[in-house]
Amino acid sequence: MSVITAVTMPKWGMEMSEGVIGNWYFAVGDQVTEEADLVDIETSKIINTITAASSGVLRAIIANTGDTFNVGQLLGVIAPADVSDEDVNAFIQTLSGHVAPEPEAAPASTPVTAGKSPAETTSVQAAPTPASSLGALSEGGDDSEVAATVIARRLAKQYQINLNNISPSGSHDRVNKEDIEAAIRAAGGQVEHPATRVDSANITRDDGAVKATSVARRLATTLKVNLLDCRASGDRGRVCKADVEAVAARRNAPAPAAATQVIDDTPEFSEVAMSGMRKVIAKRLQESKQTAPHFRVNIDACIDELLATRAQINAANKHAKVSVNDFIVKACACALQKIPAMNIQFTGDTIHQFSHADISVAVAIDDGLITPIVRAAETKGLLSISSEVRDLATRAKIGRLTPNEFQGGTFCVSNLGMYGIKSFDAIINPPQAAILAVGAGEQRPVVRNGELAVATMMSLSLASDHRVIDGALAAEFMHCLKGFLEQPATMLG
Repeated sequence: MSVITAVTMPKWGMEMSEGVIGNWYFAVGDQVTEEADLVDIETSKIINTITAASSGVLRAIIANTGDTFNVGQLLGVIAPADVSDEDVNAFIQTLSGHVAPEPEAAPASTPVTAGKSPAETTSVQAAPTPASSLGALSEGGDDSEVAATVIARRLAKQYQINLNNISPSGSHDRVNKEDIEAAIRAAGGQVEHPATRVDSANITRDDGAVKATSVARRLATTLKVNLLDCRASGDRGRVCKADVEAVAARRNAPAPAAATQVIDDTPEFSEVAMSGMRKVIAKRLQESKQTAPHFRVNIDACIDELLATRAQINAANKHAKVSVNDFIVKACACALQKIPAMNIQFTGDTIHQFSHADISVAVAIDDGLITPIVRAAETKGLLSISSEVRDLATRAKIGRLTPNEFQGGTFCVSNLGMYGIKSFDAIINPPQAAILAVGAGEQRPVVRNGELAVATMMSLSLASDHRVIDGALAAEFMHCLKGFLEQPATMLG
């Protein structure tokens, strides 16, 4: 009997329990080759792509774009063409209880091409412009490290374009689909966007299963646009208002006059769906706040000596860009070595005390927060920590961290000083038991030897889990940390 292969939700990292379905690169009935990219999966922190474990025909897609599936659940089925539909359905029912959905016939004006998602095949229909006609765009070395969206990379491969030759305009300096299309047109190539014909028969097709925002669905009814004819460029693969308007504009059919005269006193707003990352952050921090009894100790540290040492290091090393936060990471690691009872994780039943200080550094990214980890920070110099933090932060913002680089950690540093925040309270990130909130360094009046003086002071707030850390222990740690920050030479030995 021929082999039937299940496509299931993988587990990327210990903390992953579910994933959101992104773009499928093949349609039901397409031939799939082994190791070909099948579908994008958005987890709480990153976007990864499932590849085909074997060659065959994609016989069924169980998971639609935007759906959330648990780890291990069936997403699709690959099987040779000679396997009967009955065998495929029996296989699916055995694993999930589902029955394979009937594949929809693609409209004649929007053929589905193997290896591309429906969104890509409707937006670019022309055969790839020959590489020879694109001239220098096809030349260059390895472009695998160029930051680009998944669709842009697919389009570049289709047109044999080297991404090193494309100027990025997308978020986080990534090359997007529009950059590729603009480069093709500038080189004399052609990217066709065929108009979509919509007649009365087309309008009556059932589009109830199409994922769309409520605003888009109302507008489609008003403009007599079938959602099946619209691109899904909105979040989570949904049709948005702009997609409906684009179809109406291509038909040269303005909105009915009556529609423009309707008075709607509903306040204008837009729906913003919570990403998988934002949902996980909300769940974890709510649980932390509810279950971990937070208490805080605060202290001010003078950082004049630290700033002077930083200036000397950066001046002596041409390529050095050591920041104040790098000193804080190093100081926390040294303080954790002096106070090892703080260098812990709490599982709810047991306390894990660690030999090395693995410092998590909070990094803000689109629609969320991620905490890449500087492992064994007490063993590293400031230049090494600075370089590692910059690399981790850069890759975090473009979704290229591996789970091992942001899961775990024994202590967390959250710094909002660059925004001018004087002090704030942070929430513990389980299973860690403490987090340091760092404010801005600012000049303040201080009293020294009975006289008024000016010093650069920084406010620090430590939030601790009172189930495993007592007030005296937290105070001892903060006293030790203050000493390292005010006399930075003591942590460089």
